[in-house]
Amino acid sequence: MKLFWIGGSHPRHLFYINTICKEYKLAGALLELRENLLPHPPDGLAELDRQNFIRHFTNREKAEKKYFGEQPFPDCPTLTVGKDTLNSEASVEFIRSIDPDLVLIFGSGMVRDPLTSALPRHAVNLHLGLSPRYRGAATLFWPFYFMEPPYAGSTFHYIVYEPDAGEVIHQVVPQLNPEDGIHDVACKTVVQSAQDALTLLKIFNEKGSWKTRQQKATGKNFLANDFMPEHLRVIYNLFNDDMVRQYLDGKLKCKNPTLYRQF
Repeated sequence: MKLFWIGGSHPRHLFYINTICKEYKLAGALLELRENLLPHPPDGLAELDRQNFIRHFTNREKAEKKYFGEQPFPDCPTLTVGKDTLNSEASVEFIRSIDPDLVLIFGSGMVRDPLTSALPRHAVNLHLGLSPRYRGAATLFWPFYFMEPPYAGSTFHYIVYEPDAGEVIHQVVPQLNPEDGIHDVACKTVVQSAQDALTLLKIFNEKGSWKTRQQKATGKNFLANDFMPEHLRVIYNLFNDDMVRQYLDGKLKCKNPTLYRQF
C-alpha cells in the first residue's frame, strides 16, 4: 500500500499523521502551511466578547500543546503549499509522481479541482465533525454552542466535490470526562481518530476496502464566517466551559448520536 497525506501544519494535523507513520510508511505528503493558532480579536468588539475571544483561542493553543506537544513534519518527499496553491497544477504533478494507492486528508483547505480529479479512488478525509449533522467549518465548536457536547466527534469519509458529503467510512467520539472543556474534547477527538485510523488502515490492508454508508441530506454546512465572537458567550458566560460536566451530571439534556463504525 502506497500511502500519501494531504494535511495542515498545526500540531493536531501533524500528530495525526505522525501517529500513523509509526506503523505505516508515508510515500509522500502535500503540506499546507496554516494560519497562526492565536488570531487577534476583531476590532470593535464589546469588552466581554474580546475577553472571551482571547480566552478561547489562548486555551486552544494551551490544549494543543498539552495533547500534541511539538510535532515534526513528515519524513518523506513533501511539497509545501499555501492556501492559494493547494489545488494547483504543481500539486497535481507532485501527487501523480508519487502515484499513491490511498490518500489520507486532514487539516488542509478544501480539496478542489484540478487536485480532486488527480486523487485515487481511495481518498479519505478526516472531518472534525459528525457529518452530516455538522459539516463545514468549526464543527467541534458548534455542538457546544447548540449544547450538544456528545455530538463533538469526527467522520472519516471519501472525498467528493461537495464539502464533507462523501460516503461515511467510520465515525469517532471521544470518552468524555467531567473536567473536560471544549478544547479538551476537540483534542481528544483527534487523539482517538488517529488511533482509529490505524485500525482502518489495517482493515484496508486486509480487505482492500471498507463498508460505507451514503450520507443523507440532513444537517447544516457551517461556513467560516458563520462564527462570531458573540457565540462564545454560550460557552463561557452561560456555562463557564463546564458544559461536559453538566451533561454528564444529567443537568443538560440532549440526544446521543448514532455513529457509523467499522469496528
